[in-house]
Amino acid sequence: MKKINLLQFITIGLSVELLLSFSIAADAQPKLKVTSTTSLKQIVSQENFIPPKQGKPKDTSGAGSRSELKCSQKEGAIRPVMPKENYGLTLEERPTIFIEIPKTSARQVVLMFRDETGEFYERAFLPITDRDGIVGFALPKQKQPLAVGKTYQWSLVVVCGQSVQPDDPVFMGWVHRMPRTSQFESELRQKKTAIEQVIWYGAKGYWYDMVSTIVQARQSNPKDAKLVAVWQDLLDSERMGTLKSKSFK
Repeated sequence: MKKINLLQFITIGLSVELLLSFSIAADAQPKLKVTSTTSLKQIVSQENFIPPKQGKPKDTSGAGSRSELKCSQKEGAIRPVMPKENYGLTLEERPTIFIEIPKTSARQVVLMFRDETGEFYERAFLPITDRDGIVGFALPKQKQPLAVGKTYQWSLVVVCGQSVQPDDPVFMGWVHRMPRTSQFESELRQKKTAIEQVIWYGAKGYWYDMVSTIVQARQSNPKDAKLVAVWQDLLDSERMGTLKSKSFK
């Protein structure tokens, strides 16, 4: 597997080939008619999380973005919870990035965002407080939020030792922050259950919000059969079936 010089990555940024050179318009969202019988698996399979042709990154696979990377041969693989094209929308100021972390010696991650021009935007060193499960990472409140209408490339580095090393696992993806309009707020308030909210987010391409809602709901109701089925639909539709369906932190 090709290694990334993360020391250079952290200090001087990504190579030119990975820079975003576009802006995704608000009306680029896919349109999907959702009925009471529409499943999350159907919604996610409708390519709601693929950028428009004009705005598709040059390399949507990212560097190690969907690979099974690990800190050592003795430890399990670390996997991202991401759609096939590593792209999604969000309504949140600081969207949460989820990965599956096995029992590991790693103690922290580096979460970094770059803007559409490839310029550094924000970065945070975050502790790994939970291991062996699906864990989420987001920028702290003291860090500047993502701007509405802007596209960002995020990078998550799992620091296996005391400091960042060139062969540490790194995952990348893209996120576009959408405005919280009164119409969207009104529609969302009508969704009374977590599953209704998840389907609403998924139909509109809000990947990060959708996953956060599923994870929070499952943490609160780990034995809920419907939530288990929804999570499995998500894993199956995005070919992430190897993730632990019952492992949430």
